[in-house]
Amino acid sequence: MKFVLLAVLTLGSFSLYAQNPQDNSWAGFLQHLNVSPWQGRHFRMTAAVRADSLDDQAWASLWMRIDKADYTTGFFDNMKDRRIRSSQWNTYTIEGTIDKDAKSMIFGGLYQSSGYFYYDDFHLYIENRGGKLEEIPIKDPGFEQDMAGFDSSWSWLGTRPDKKRALVSEQPEEGRMAVKVDGTRPVNYGDNDSAGHYTEANGIKLYYETYGEGKPLLLLHGNSGSIVQFSEQIIPLSKQYKVIAVDTRGQGKSGEDHRIPTYDLFAEDMNALLDQLHLDSVDILGWSDGGNTGLIMAMKYPAKVHKLAVMGAVVYVDTTVVSGAIIGRLTDELAGLKDQTAYRSQTRKKMVTLLLTEPQHRMEDLETIKAPVLVMAGEKDIIKEGHTRQIADHIKGSQLVIFPGGITMSRSAGRGGSTRRCWSS
Repeated sequence: MKFVLLAVLTLGSFSLYAQNPQDNSWAGFLQHLNVSPWQGRHFRMTAAVRADSLDDQAWASLWMRIDKADYTTGFFDNMKDRRIRSSQWNTYTIEGTIDKDAKSMIFGGLYQSSGYFYYDDFHLYIENRGGKLEEIPIKDPGFEQDMAGFDSSWSWLGTRPDKKRALVSEQPEEGRMAVKVDGTRPVNYGDNDSAGHYTEANGIKLYYETYGEGKPLLLLHGNSGSIVQFSEQIIPLSKQYKVIAVDTRGQGKSGEDHRIPTYDLFAEDMNALLDQLHLDSVDILGWSDGGNTGLIMAMKYPAKVHKLAVMGAVVYVDTTVVSGAIIGRLTDELAGLKDQTAYRSQTRKKMVTLLLTEPQHRMEDLETIKAPVLVMAGEKDIIKEGHTRQIADHIKGSQLVIFPGGITMSRSAGRGGSTRRCWSS
């Protein structure tokens, strides 16, 4: 009998996967019930679920399958058209009719891709002879037992080997406990197939990755960088926002064309990207070069910028902004790249030239900005504090934060330095 049940569950798992062709990163848990006495009756299953998704392919769901006496599948619903991505507890329902030749009911939870998935308070109701739904006892419906009790009541299936789970007491939907599935996986930011996208914008192919749900938040990285520079920030930010992390033209996986890179051109690219994504307005977080681009977007495309936060940004470049020694080191690096023809060297030459010549705006230009702006810098940044304070002074209603001891970028290296200190403050 155990072999027959195992065969049914194994074949059923292939059937379940066939309903989820996106990738092979799904898994689930289940419970089995003999429903021969209720053939032809209406049923309803409810459970509380929430999902802390870490990429835009992540979801949770409930599922229900009726197997017939001949081991073929009858009723089936895995919530394919109503995936759960909310980080708040909500009660979800699957209902239908038990097939007239039904033998068993298999039900439980599913999850896919990277995230933390929570389940609690399962209930099963089946129509009685009087035509009313009557609750049917199931094993450990609220996960109030220890893990040994859980493992004796629920079984696991799927293509994933992790199956990490824990009974947690923090804010269960009901009772003392809920089950938490740790479906996290190392995320390869900047080269994440499950979250990455390409789009044509402003004549080039831009690469971006999306994470989470909610208000859109555009992340703009620093010079000679990529999405990777926000690796430590994407997960916490994606809990409240739909994060859109972009590789700037000619950097990361984004393309370029014959045009000379400028921050105004970067802003033009981002404006075109938002048009492609049908986003009328976004919040923007940019640091170093990304901060420069964010400020220009707020000036040139004010309708697109709902709120703006910048770190280590500049409005122009001279020795009042960074030291002469920094400018000298960049000039020497540019001279050393002059005769190098390799693609990487040519790209670096463009980025160093950008640092030495851009942006070319005035402080007075900032006075046109209407969006709320947070201006940030580290106390030990190579961007002189006076310049950062001037930026804040010229944007009406802006807020200024100087992080004690913080370093947000290293313009002398021509690429973003550590943001960890400032972002953890």
